[in-house]
Amino acid sequence: MTASATDNNELQINAYCDGELDPASAIEFERQLADDEFLKARYIRLLSLRRILRSLPQYDVPPGLRSRMNSGLKSERPYRAQRPRSWSFRALAAAAVLGAIIPSAVMLTIEHYNLRDEVASQVVAGHIRSLMAPQPFDVASSDRHAFKPWFTSRVHESPQVVDLTAQGFMLVGGRVDVVGHDPVATIVYKHAAHTVSLTTLPPGQSVSERAIAGYNVRSWDDAECTYMAVSDLPSADLATFEQAFSAESSVLESK
Repeated sequence: MTASATDNNELQINAYCDGELDPASAIEFERQLADDEFLKARYIRLLSLRRILRSLPQYDVPPGLRSRMNSGLKSERPYRAQRPRSWSFRALAAAAVLGAIIPSAVMLTIEHYNLRDEVASQVVAGHIRSLMAPQPFDVASSDRHAFKPWFTSRVHESPQVVDLTAQGFMLVGGRVDVVGHDPVATIVYKHAAHTVSLTTLPPGQSVSERAIAGYNVRSWDDAECTYMAVSDLPSADLATFEQAFSAESSVLESK
C-alpha cells in the first residue's frame, strides 16, 4: 500500500468515526472494512484509543505547578535550538508504571465496547440501506397490533410496538434487519420528513449517545431488550422520541 493510500485511509477512518462521511461514502467505507482486515484492525484500534483517552481521569493542576512549569520552559527557551529534548528518568518511569497498571480486565472491557460499537454501526448501516430502498420498511401499517404476528414468524422475539402519533412520531411500518448473523426487528416511524428506525436487540447492548456516518444514535434498555434508535433528527428530538416511547411502553405494560 502506498503512502498516499495509507494517508487517505487514515482520513477516512477519522471522518467515519466523527460521523462526517455522507451516507454513500459511509456505505463504501463499511464495504472496505468488511473486505480489508488490516483496515478493520486500524479502525478498531482508533476506537479503543479514543475511548481510553475519553475515560482518563481529569485532575486539577496542583497549586504552584503551572508557574514552575512556565519557569522551566522560560529557562530552557534559549537552549532549545541548540540541544534536542530528551526523556527524563521520571517520564520513562511514569510511562512504565502506566503500562504496568492497566489490567487485563481493562482490555476485556475495551473488547466488550468494541463489540457494542460494531453492533451500533450495523444498525446504522441497516437504516442507511432502508433509506436507499423504495420504502424504509418491509410491511406498511399504522396499526401496532398488526406487527406482532408479522414479526413472530421472522424474528426470535416480537418487539413491543407503540403508537406515538399523538407525540408527533407516526408509526408507518416495520422491517427485519440482520445484526451479526441474527435477524432483528426494526420499527419505523416518521417525524415530518425524518425517518426514525427503532431496532430491538438482546439486552445489554446499549451504547452512549453518538453520531455514526452522519446519523444520530440513541439507545436504552428495559427489562427485556435494548432499543436502538437511528435518525437524522437532532439529538434533542431523538431524546424526546425515547422519552415518548418509554412512557407509552410503561402504560401498555401496566395494562
